[in-house]
Amino acid sequence: MSGMAEHQSARVLVESPLVRVFDVICRAPRSGYGVMESNSTEWSQIGLPRRGVFVVERCGEPVVVDTNTALLLGLEDEYRVRHPTNDGDEGTVLAVAPHLLEDVLGGLGGRAASLRPRDRLAVCLVTRALNERGPDQLEAEEATLSLLASLSHALSQPMSENGCRLGPAQRLRVEQTRALLASSPETRWDLSGLGRALRCSPFHLARQFRAATGETISRYVLRLRLAVAVERLADGERNIAALALATGFSHHSHFSARFRREFGLTPSHARDILTKSKLDELRTGVAAAN
Repeated sequence: MSGMAEHQSARVLVESPLVRVFDVICRAPRSGYGVMESNSTEWSQIGLPRRGVFVVERCGEPVVVDTNTALLLGLEDEYRVRHPTNDGDEGTVLAVAPHLLEDVLGGLGGRAASLRPRDRLAVCLVTRALNERGPDQLEAEEATLSLLASLSHALSQPMSENGCRLGPAQRLRVEQTRALLASSPETRWDLSGLGRALRCSPFHLARQFRAATGETISRYVLRLRLAVAVERLADGERNIAALALATGFSHHSHFSARFRREFGLTPSHARDILTKSKLDELRTGVAAAN
């Protein structure tokens, strides 16, 4: 989904008449826009990045796709992709049968949706569980439908409609800001530094960002950092203090407090849930994430 097929691999985690799930890894270097692509399948696709960032252009409008965002591709949607960093990206892609999509979401137009931190935790939980060897078809389908249900609220809500009131140049600036933030979530920006980097007034940047996204820049950065932390915890990270500093927090107590506020779990508890290996234990994790 993030373009440049020669740099991309996809592992099939689930394949059924209802839904297909792919674990996608892209190692594309920094690049401009590639060739036009399209969703030529008969199923809509939901792209859920777990690491990294890429930019999708549809109908002349760029949209940054990062760990705060779900990319929704309807049938025959055309798009092209560029990569703003050399770090590549990883994500989970759900391909959903049309009748199931109608049942869950009432259809899907091509757009992007903003994910809650707990949605991000659910994506990580289910992807990790499906990557384990041996789940039977029924368990795998139920886990995937559980994820789709947990995402249904976010996926049915378009990104802030207030952004439509901004002009093209202002919307582009917001997307450039999102790409910059997602490229290095651990960077400790201030508004003056962002303004200099983007060559605009810090005051106008803060207002335009909130109008386009529905949230402050600091809140957006927090969600990016927590997404990085979730993946690191899923990898088994045990040093919470080091993780806090690596993801841009000033102190592990600040990190732990914000993590618990967003997820209702301590980082250590989240790590324990994320590193469970069996799908039949997943219900506990998904319940905790929602």
